[in-house]
Amino acid sequence: MKIPRYFIVDSHQDIAWHVFKYHRPFAGVSTGAEVMVTLDALLRGGVGLSFATYFVDREAPHEARWQRLQREAEFYQSLPQEYAQAVQVRNLSDLARLESAFSSGEKIWGFCLLMEGAELIRSPDELDHWYERGLRLLSLTWNDDNQWAAGARQRGGLKPAGKRLLARMAELGFILDVSHLNRQSFFEVMEVWDGPVVATHSNADAICPLFRNLTDKQLALLSEREAVVGVLLGNALLQPGWQDGDPPTPLTVVMAHIEHLIQQLGEGGVGIGSDFDGGLTPANTPEGLDSVADLPRIGEAMSERGFSDELVSKVLGGNWLRFLRHHLPQ
Repeated sequence: MKIPRYFIVDSHQDIAWHVFKYHRPFAGVSTGAEVMVTLDALLRGGVGLSFATYFVDREAPHEARWQRLQREAEFYQSLPQEYAQAVQVRNLSDLARLESAFSSGEKIWGFCLLMEGAELIRSPDELDHWYERGLRLLSLTWNDDNQWAAGARQRGGLKPAGKRLLARMAELGFILDVSHLNRQSFFEVMEVWDGPVVATHSNADAICPLFRNLTDKQLALLSEREAVVGVLLGNALLQPGWQDGDPPTPLTVVMAHIEHLIQQLGEGGVGIGSDFDGGLTPANTPEGLDSVADLPRIGEAMSERGFSDELVSKVLGGNWLRFLRHHLPQ
C-alpha cells in the first residue's frame, strides 16, 4: 500500500453544514451539489485530520437553528460508528493513534470539532456540555454581531459577556479561533485571552486587503502567541478584486499568501484552512483545487518554488499537528 508523502491537516471544513444543506451523503458519490469534501476525497488526498465545524445558517429562526445544531452534533458523533476510517480526535491519545495508523499506511481520517460562531451558546456554563462532546476549538463570532463580540462585518468589540465566556473557555482548555472577529474585537480579545489561539481560515491583508484578512499588526500579535494561521482557499480572499465569474486564482497567489505569512509568523505558524464546502465550490477556489483530494497540489507548488521538503511538510500539516500536541488534553 502506498503511504501518503505528507500528513495533511485542513483546519476548516464545513462538513455537517454542507451535508444537511444539500441532503447528500458524506461518503460515496454525491449528485445535485458541487461537493468538495467527502470521506473518499479526504482519503485519496492524504488528509489525515480536519477541523470540522459546527455552523448553522443565520437566516432561520432561533429554535430551528438550535435544532440544526443538535443534528450536526449527532452527525459528528455518528461518524466513527458509521465509517471505520473515521476517528474523532478529542485528546492526545486519539491524536497519537491517528498519526500512528496514518504513518503505517492505514486508510484513516480524523476530525477535531470547531464551532464557528458561538451565538447559539446561551451561557458560559453550556461550554461544559460541548467540551464533553469533543468540541475543542471555538470562535466567538461569525461575520455578524452577537452577545459575545462584534464579528468581522460589524462595528464594536468584545462585550462584557464575551469576557466571561473567554474565562470559562480558558478554564476548560478551549482553543480560541479569531478568524471571524473584526479588528477591534481581535485586539480586545487578545488583551484578555491568555490561552492557545489560532486563525483557522484567514489570509494576509497585505496581499489581499479585505475585512476578513489579517493585517501585519494582527499577525505580529499572533506570532508572539505562537499561533498557527490556516490559509483560506477562496478566490475572493486570496486575490484583490476577484469576483464570481472571473478566471480561477492561480496557485501562485496562494504561494504569495503562504510566503507572506511565513515572513510574519515564521515557518511554524502557517497551515492550510481551506473552508471547503463552506460556500466554496470549484468555481470560486484556486485553479486545480476542486476538492480536498487536490490539496497535495499545494505541496507540489511549494516544491516548485524552492521550498524545502521540511517546510512543505510543516505547512501541509506538521504545524497544526505540533500545535495540537501542545494544547489538546491528555
